[in-house]
Amino acid sequence: MYKYLTLYFIFSVLTAQRVVGYYPYWMQDTFQPQNLDLETFTHINHAFAWPNEEGEIEAPDGTFDPAIADHIHSNNRKFLLSLGGWGQTQTEGFIASTSTYELRSIFISNIIEKIIAYGYDGVDIDWEHPQTVQQRNNLTYFIEELDSTLDNLDPEFLITMAVPISNWAGQWYDFSNLRPHVDFFNAMTYDIHGGWSSHAGHNSPLYQSPPGDADGSIETGINYLVNTRGLPEEKINMGIPFWGKKYNASSINGSFTGSVIDMHYSEILPLVADGWTYQWDDVAKCPYLIKDDQSKIITYDNPLSIQHKCEYAKNRTLGGVMVWALGYDDMSSDESLTGAINLYWLNIEKSKKSVLPEEIELNTYPNPFNPKMKINFYLPYRTEVNLSLYDISGRLIESLTNKEYEEGNHSLNWYPQKTSLHLSSGIYVLELQTNTSKVGKKVLYLK
Repeated sequence: MYKYLTLYFIFSVLTAQRVVGYYPYWMQDTFQPQNLDLETFTHINHAFAWPNEEGEIEAPDGTFDPAIADHIHSNNRKFLLSLGGWGQTQTEGFIASTSTYELRSIFISNIIEKIIAYGYDGVDIDWEHPQTVQQRNNLTYFIEELDSTLDNLDPEFLITMAVPISNWAGQWYDFSNLRPHVDFFNAMTYDIHGGWSSHAGHNSPLYQSPPGDADGSIETGINYLVNTRGLPEEKINMGIPFWGKKYNASSINGSFTGSVIDMHYSEILPLVADGWTYQWDDVAKCPYLIKDDQSKIITYDNPLSIQHKCEYAKNRTLGGVMVWALGYDDMSSDESLTGAINLYWLNIEKSKKSVLPEEIELNTYPNPFNPKMKINFYLPYRTEVNLSLYDISGRLIESLTNKEYEEGNHSLNWYPQKTSLHLSSGIYVLELQTNTSKVGKKVLYLK
């Protein structure tokens, strides 16, 4: 699928600046949309909704909120609906809803309905995981059909996928046929060790620790996707976890007992030097904590390990990094993980990222739109503005504003049904003209 990108995002992709963050529905109350760092993150994946066995999309009450898209789009970022996640319900829904052409069509129609209704810029598929040849084939059919449908609707819509990094699950993904239809892949380079492991290992080791560890590492995972499964490096986002794991163990790579507990980074950071001793594994390039009584360890990531990971991703010319999950960081700390990504991946000090654009910007959302289109534009200087809507043949439909505006950000809403125009569904062109510049944008009206 050819995707039209704005100049900003073209620049981002070409310079390896993509930063994807998963935003879980269960964090929306405590970590509200205004808390999202939309200077650092270029794509926000709203996690999760999922298909049921009839191809309908289900999500907990309060998940869908058009105000989230409004906030993200006002900062010129992309917002995707992530479908799936870990769980039997999600898996069974994917198995059933992709099993026949008829059910896939229903599923795709419901995806489009949600995209349009809540202002998403596309969809992220996180099926964990297909387990048979037939399920693998059905996933491929689904992605191909979804791509064709979205491309006909609007080529700007994105399709992304969360993918495993070992053949245990990766064998059930037909990467060679998925690759042309997926804009980028979010590599789940975490959960490399856990309750299923033979020892208390790092959640996301950059390199195998101990060397040759059968559970692998980020390096073995990226090598698997690139060398074994043929994914282009520029289509891969390396996963970075904003959480760690607590083991009942006395040493890293030693045996453990009982359950392994996931902990947010914001819960881990206060423990450093508070009954816990900081350690660094120079093989894995990861930190860990040991409880002073030697009864427990916590494996996690900190700014230093993220520095190593960002340097590795740049050396491999990966297309981006991905975070699970937004809301797990300690944003108030000088040791925030978001700040480390900003510094070591984007190479920009936080204080330097607030520079305003030097050129006129024009954005709309949702796109496609109905019943309203919100128009945002930025002016680097005070100027006369003529904002007009044309049909695809160039015929003037309506002049939306024609007056002088101050420097800065501006917005207005347009309701086609409140006019006497009786517009038909189709593609229109929004054009903003000043005394010295002109920019345009295609918009799709669905009646």
